Amino acid sequence: MSKACDALRPDISARLDDEVDRQRALELEAHIESCPSCSAYEERMRATRRALRVHTAERVPDLREPIMARIRTEHPRVLRRREWVTGARVGAVAAAVAALVVLASSIPFSDRQPQSASATEIVAQVREAAEDLDSYRATFSIIERGYPAGVKERRFNAQVFYEAPERFRLRVRDLTTYPDPRWPANDIDLVARPRQWWIEQPRTCPVEVLLECPLPQGTSERTVVERQPFDGTSTLPTDIIVPLETLASSGDFEISGSGNVIGKPAVKVTMPYREALPLVGALQPAGLWREFHPLDRVDIWLDEATWFPLRFEVRADDSEGRAAWARLEGYRDSPGRTVLEVGARRFSRKAINPKLFSVPSDGTIRTGDFVAAPKGPEWIEPSYTAGLDPYRRGLTPDGHWVSSWARGMTWLKLTGGGRGGASVLPASAEQVRLADGGWSYYQPATESLKRRLDLFSTGGHLHLESNLARSELIEVATSLGVTGERIPRVVKRSAGTTVTRLLIEEAFEVDFVARPMDLPDGYRPRAAVLTTSRQTGDSVTIYFRRTEAEYAADGIRITQSLHIKALVPSSESSVAYDLDGLEARWFSERGELEWIDEGVYRSVTVPSGDLATAYRIARSLR
Repeated sequence: MSKACDALRPDISARLDDEVDRQRALELEAHIESCPSCSAYEERMRATRRALRVHTAERVPDLREPIMARIRTEHPRVLRRREWVTGARVGAVAAAVAALVVLASSIPFSDRQPQSASATEIVAQVREAAEDLDSYRATFSIIERGYPAGVKERRFNAQVFYEAPERFRLRVRDLTTYPDPRWPANDIDLVARPRQWWIEQPRTCPVEVLLECPLPQGTSERTVVERQPFDGTSTLPTDIIVPLETLASSGDFEISGSGNVIGKPAVKVTMPYREALPLVGALQPAGLWREFHPLDRVDIWLDEATWFPLRFEVRADDSEGRAAWARLEGYRDSPGRTVLEVGARRFSRKAINPKLFSVPSDGTIRTGDFVAAPKGPEWIEPSYTAGLDPYRRGLTPDGHWVSSWARGMTWLKLTGGGRGGASVLPASAEQVRLADGGWSYYQPATESLKRRLDLFSTGGHLHLESNLARSELIEVATSLGVTGERIPRVVKRSAGTTVTRLLIEEAFEVDFVARPMDLPDGYRPRAAVLTTSRQTGDSVTIYFRRTEAEYAADGIRITQSLHIKALVPSSESSVAYDLDGLEARWFSERGELEWIDEGVYRSVTVPSGDLATAYRIARSLR
């Protein structure tokens, strides 16, 4: 950190408290965008503020009564869990003692804030626990309510075996007695090892038409062989062991209490389901499960010594939009109802027999054609690997070389050797200036992929992927000794239309672009594009995301255009709202609010169909 950066720290802190004027705020934002050190400092300051919260943030109070009345009758857009899932989702297990029994009825807890840990400290210790993990086995009990099968609740038993970093076995058995034999048992088996992956699950139709399903009852199997290290299409989410992604990536978790669970000091944290997806979905690799609303609340009880999730629950949110979603999906969830309970019954860190990770060769087979190979002379490696140890190396079918490093659950992967790649990089990738003056392009974690960073140079294209924090990944990239070049600004050019990447400061310098002054905590502008069209003129789209992960779509997107003078009729269902005297139109299916403001078209698209958030942002643009 330079002395200049050190001198800026008081102002950066004051900016978070709205104690600097607008011009100074803009200057600081421009610096933070280009300085990884100050960006990381600001994120730490934000995390500290979140840690000091005692109560859940209050709902926005300024939504007008007519708007809320309309919300009661509409169907909000929800990124359904089945759309979020890319490939199978699996669970794993984690760090602790020899054996344990978790009883759901023995949870003496209070809502007092723990004195021993802040949110920042929890994240640091969770990352440390993830690196220390070697092997683990556990048994879990699962209770699910609201599944439309004519039963009050469904019960499951799940066994998990894990050996760092890529050996895993999951066995889920459905203990439910269904009133109709056409409901299949939701039994799931998954086995993985470094080069192979296999899953067996029920073969059936979607829940909505399951009782009339023309498919024969039975199971389906899929097998992947010769897989790359940490292959995203057959990844192994391990948050049920140590909730690394859930806590370290979340911009919205709060410490909501402390006490004892089965006699162990525990911290209770609370967050929306859309943030807790890696943990909640860990024991649900495909199969037939009920869905949850992105704004449902998740309570997680964490062992203070190991950060193992001793228990977690999903509770139905009481928002107006959630009620409309439940009616649409056919759920009868009363506000506050617990719709999912998961608790560990036994767990151990004893060594695991390698035979438990034997992979069957049955089922549809896909090959990754990855061939193990020693390091070649043209391979580039970072001098800094965040303390991770060399793991697997090899070559892909198209000639790219792959190196990986791992320690416990934490891993890093570097792919190189190609000269393309810039053409498939999404326009929403964040341009990051490295300490050596070079350019890199960052994307936060999704459900199936972790944080990614791309560098392009005359020597080729380097692609980093890791579950390390963003700041660590940037430091790894800086140590590669390669000065990344800025890729062509033109993203796409077709008949009469050109899409061009902009720097953030360039986007806000466009005369018709308004800057939002009210964004959800943790969201900042990350990328921007200018679209020039012969028919519709110029429009600017700015992407706002959190630092570490975006599990629900691609964050918040704001589009503004000077030449669209009227809202175009649409065949999609929409609802009209009053926006401080302007007519705004809300599309629940895509979570977009649009309006015309003094000759300028503006739209705000939000994840999870949260109209209250979209409306608040829209008002701050006026």
